[in-house]
Amino acid sequence: MSELPNVQQNNEEILNNIQSLQQIEQELFNSLETNPNLSQEQQKQLIEKINKVSNMRINLYKTLSGVNVFFKNALESSVGTLKEQSAAISIVENELNDSKKRLKLLEAEKNNKIRLVEINNYYGDKYAEHADLMKIVIFTLIPVIILTFLYNKNILPNSIYYILMVIVSLIGAVFLIKRYISIISRDNMNYDTYNWPFDASTAPTGSSNSEDPWAANINLGTCVGEYCCSEGQIYDVSLNVCVIGTKETTTTTETTSTEPTTEGFLTEAMVNNILTKTQQNKYKTDYSLKNNYEAYNKK
Repeated sequence: MSELPNVQQNNEEILNNIQSLQQIEQELFNSLETNPNLSQEQQKQLIEKINKVSNMRINLYKTLSGVNVFFKNALESSVGTLKEQSAAISIVENELNDSKKRLKLLEAEKNNKIRLVEINNYYGDKYAEHADLMKIVIFTLIPVIILTFLYNKNILPNSIYYILMVIVSLIGAVFLIKRYISIISRDNMNYDTYNWPFDASTAPTGSSNSEDPWAANINLGTCVGEYCCSEGQIYDVSLNVCVIGTKETTTTTETTSTEPTTEGFLTEAMVNNILTKTQQNKYKTDYSLKNNYEAYNKK
């Protein structure tokens, strides 16, 4: 939207032009009055000029009035638009506030429903475990009643009756106590969790050492090459395995082999040779690989 011109400046320019026309008109009147020797034609021309100047002055007055009316209407329109925009902003703001209130109500309602579900689950689990406790009591009383009935009918002797009663009572007591401890140890908010006593002051504190805590437990021992061989075996470079024999029998093999080797790594054959059973349900002797690894690095 382009900026509107300065109203005061326009009015001042129009008023200045009106004043100039008034001066011109006054001069023409003076000329007409002060010169009696003017001919009829000259007087007529002066009168026409005076009329033209007067018409121009009247038109400027109309222009000034029109400009004022235009800017007045523009100002009123701007004020009305501003009021409408303010009203629209107020309506939108009220709608937003109402939406926030409705959202809070929905959130509170959702939380209440979730809490009701949690409460129902809590009491459902609680009553289920209480029912299990009552089942234990009933299943304990049933054999007691049966044994008492048989004892009163003289079907069971005293010794067997008392032994069975003690056994039934002990079994029922064990299950009853375990279930009772489970019930009284439950958390008040979540029945699926236990509320065990815990003293934070006696809990161990974590170590502030920034070093790797597993560094002390790392076992760098890995057998490499001939150090993987057991007693009575030697390492065959061409096959990358330990074979039974002496160093003299495989010397030529080690020196003449041109096949690529993977010395420094365990091969599948070497692992199978170490872990293969030597007899039924017996495995080969375990070996410490750390010393072999250190010895290999010193070579």
